Amino acid sequence: MTTWPAIIKFEADDELFFIADAAQWNSDRDLCGTDYHSSDILIDAAGAIHHLNHQSDGKVTPQSTKQVMELSSAIELVKAHFSAIGACCSAKLSARTFEELFEMVGASEAHK
Repeated sequence: MTTWPAIIKFEADDELFFIADAAQWNSDRDLCGTDYHSSDILIDAAGAIHHLNHQSDGKVTPQSTKQVMELSSAIELVKAHFSAIGACCSAKLSARTFEELFEMVGASEAHK
């Protein structure tokens, strides 16, 4: 089960994609209907890592890998994301929770 919000980390791309909740995931055909690369992952607000290569009825269902990312590793991903989009001071980024961290990514997407 996915704990929202979540981010998608695409293979060979530092930019991340924020997903606020299950409603956004289920209603956006570009998200749940996409053929993802086998290395693309979804990281949820609990730090759980999910594969995105399981489809049923043309819809992707995130599948748990049973692995949990360390918050410090997620912070490094978000720092790389902010650096990739040209945000200043990404080196100083910090968060106490995955949810707080992912909300920063979501806020950056709102300002694109």
